[in-house]
Amino acid sequence: MTRLVIGSYTSDMGGQGAGLTALPGGPSVATASPSFVITDGSVLYAVNEGDGTVSSYAADTLALLSTQSTGGQWPCHLTLTDGHLLAANYGSGSVSVHPVDGGVIGARTDLVQHSGSGPRTDRQEGPHAHQVVVSDDGTVTVVDLGIDRLVHYWLTDGTLDQTGETVLPAGTGPRHVAIHPSGDWYLAGELSSTVLTLVDGVVIAETPATAVEGANQPSAIALSPDGQYLYLANRGPDTITTFRLDAVGVPEPIAEVPTGGHWPRDFALVDGGLVVTNERSHTLVRFRLEDGIPVPTGEVIEIGSPTCVLPG
Repeated sequence: MTRLVIGSYTSDMGGQGAGLTALPGGPSVATASPSFVITDGSVLYAVNEGDGTVSSYAADTLALLSTQSTGGQWPCHLTLTDGHLLAANYGSGSVSVHPVDGGVIGARTDLVQHSGSGPRTDRQEGPHAHQVVVSDDGTVTVVDLGIDRLVHYWLTDGTLDQTGETVLPAGTGPRHVAIHPSGDWYLAGELSSTVLTLVDGVVIAETPATAVEGANQPSAIALSPDGQYLYLANRGPDTITTFRLDAVGVPEPIAEVPTGGHWPRDFALVDGGLVVTNERSHTLVRFRLEDGIPVPTGEVIEIGSPTCVLPG
């Protein structure tokens, strides 16, 4: 079984987790609610949502290498590009930039603050940057749930310069995107409970996230390695929806399966299957894939408040 690194909400965010945990067998590291992690070679990077920092670790031992403040509140996503670490700060609606040298994160070189709001006054009273992604051409895009926009930047010498924005339907509440090798974008609308298909920056389709009635907040979204299927986690019905992409790339739902727990915040495609983090039932649940559809294997691992999972 491939090694997994799990980030968990700790007590500062109302969670019951330890911080970072490698499975199977450990180690475990106490840190303030690491809600997203990535690796680059032998180094692991994490956002610490609980104290507004980013940290780097030796990927094999989880020994701490460095920590820096993002200058924002509740950092929830990060990525690497051009020798820099970029973090999306959900609470403050900002994006921070840090140089990285040999796995050590340097002092912040830029902090870009978004502004605006959306129609959902309970969730869109201001900007809420939720993800930062980099396209093949180097464009940096920040997915902002609070202002219903994809904000585009160019990174030069540690500074972000805005180059444009994509305006989404009001109340979408964009959370994360998955980018197809064709260049099409699939966006999880956390507030609209939809998947938006974007071609060349234009929304060409909106597909319901779930067939289950009631409140739903989609979370993680990912494409299968062959690009034929799209997976979406649903918090509310607690399901994973599987979509098949049609001839023009629009997702068509073909199955929706329970995650075996409550509040699936993240999942990873690994070992020919899928592992789901059920944050509020404190479990990881493993699935195999049959014709692209998740099927429970019966394997359940108990872990406090898991928020993200990273293979490797």
